[in-house]
Amino acid sequence: MALSLATLPAFAWGRAGHAMVARIAAMHLTGPAQAEVQALLADDLDAAGEPSGRTTLEEIASWPDEIRLLAPEGAYKGWHGRANPVCGEGLGACPDGHCVDALIEHFGEILRDPGRPPRQRNEALKWVVHLVGDLHQPLHSGVARDRGKTPVRSVRGRRLKPGATLHTVWDGELARIALKGWRVPDGPEDAPVEDSPMRWMLESRDVALERAYKPLPGFSCTADLQGPLDLDSAYVKQAVPAIRLQIARAGFRLADRLNLWLR
Repeated sequence: MALSLATLPAFAWGRAGHAMVARIAAMHLTGPAQAEVQALLADDLDAAGEPSGRTTLEEIASWPDEIRLLAPEGAYKGWHGRANPVCGEGLGACPDGHCVDALIEHFGEILRDPGRPPRQRNEALKWVVHLVGDLHQPLHSGVARDRGKTPVRSVRGRRLKPGATLHTVWDGELARIALKGWRVPDGPEDAPVEDSPMRWMLESRDVALERAYKPLPGFSCTADLQGPLDLDSAYVKQAVPAIRLQIARAGFRLADRLNLWLR
């Protein structure tokens, strides 16, 4: 039975953001990489293990979020991010390699090995597409003392539903605002392809500090944030270009990795 997309909660960048990362990547694949992607998706399965009919990177970009809904609670805990402190140089925990940067490397090794079973490589492709997007969502790579859980009451004067947090607002509301009317850049701008997922993650952590936390009234590395927060137009205005840049970086870097692994 196909999983209803309408039931999906918001995760990093939401479905539209992950699809945009995948779309950018697909536009910059080499011929051999495009052919390999098509072969790997030829018999794709959905979260329930049924034929999905999905044949593009955009369509499979949120599969790792879909399978979380059907898995036992906590089955993929920690896989989609890493809680690196924004106020320091230390790294967040990565138990048994189950964190976003390590898993990109892990699934990349599976994807690049043509001797692996096709289903294993198919799922590795879906994980890589998704996790590269996750890693570039700043609050999936960097958190302050609140771990992104400070409640948010409103964005630009619009009241949010109870339960909204700084993290979920960056996942959803701010990403939707950033994507609306955005023209995707033609080139990678400042997204160097020679970097590693670890370096991308640390860059994303720095964006979390500069664009998610520092603009908040009263933010301090040594004190707890006082919520609920009301994110005004000035906050949104400075967040939008950061979100767009991070999504563009994710797309171009994903293309580079797939071109390397699927050549």
